[in-house]
Amino acid sequence: MHASVLRYIDQVARLGSIRRAAAVLNVASSAVNRQILKLEADIGTPLFERIGNGVRPTAAGDYVIRHARETLARWQTVRSEISALAGDIHGEVRIVSIPAPLVRILPRAIEATARRHPHITFRVIDASPADHAEEMRARRPDIAILFVDRRHSGYDIVARIGMRIGAIMRPDHPLAGRNEVTLTDCAAYPVAMLSDPWILNAAAEAEFIHSGAQFRSVMLTNSLPMTKEVLRAGIGIGFFTPAGFIEELQSGELVHIPLAEPELSRSEIGVLIHRERQGWPAVRAVAKALIDEMRATDREITLLAKEQGPVESP
Repeated sequence: MHASVLRYIDQVARLGSIRRAAAVLNVASSAVNRQILKLEADIGTPLFERIGNGVRPTAAGDYVIRHARETLARWQTVRSEISALAGDIHGEVRIVSIPAPLVRILPRAIEATARRHPHITFRVIDASPADHAEEMRARRPDIAILFVDRRHSGYDIVARIGMRIGAIMRPDHPLAGRNEVTLTDCAAYPVAMLSDPWILNAAAEAEFIHSGAQFRSVMLTNSLPMTKEVLRAGIGIGFFTPAGFIEELQSGELVHIPLAEPELSRSEIGVLIHRERQGWPAVRAVAKALIDEMRATDREITLLAKEQGPVESP
């Protein structure tokens, strides 16, 4: 099958719509539809079932989609390896990340990679944990930087940082002098929350059943930079690992007090690489830079723990 047909099938399956796939591919929807109809005629069976304004794969379509994706992946590998032979690495690397690494780890890794390999391009996705889960289920990212709290089929963890989730606040906050705090302690003060606080919800619910406490959220946002400004202003406290706040912790603008809850006392951020793409030169180059930055961040967090006491990594 021609490479363009494979791309058409892949995008139609991902988006569930010939029209949306055509828009992404920047071709006419009639061209996509014509190629799929021609392939269905050649094979002798429908590949997609037309439903409402979209389509969904038939059983035969699932086989062809899998073949299309495997073939496209192998072709990308061949192209990348040929470029790498000449020392010229090309390719796009798709990265999904939780907010904290987007502040420091990922930008530095991209900068280091871009200096060495200027023809690598990056597609970075900052989304909610629910969207991250969907990305990982579909195995779309080449690289993911996520909390290591579940197994992701098809991905290998190549680097990780262990750290404690804690309350981030100004050094003049009433809780700032403690070695650790509970969620109930924090509930006595205004808090600034990310839109989806991942594992914090379950831990808070479990503790608040016994204590009767409840968070008073002064702000709910999906923006980590906005949350930082609110914390700096002393309007509320937030719940994070130290990874996204190293500069603020080093300067003394903010402090990190570890949470006492056992399920939150240890947390790991990991770099996950798609098992079938880790040999791609572009993915390999970005992964190396990320591993270097993870190690550097781990050293800085350890140093902070020694200098600032309550800001600690287990």
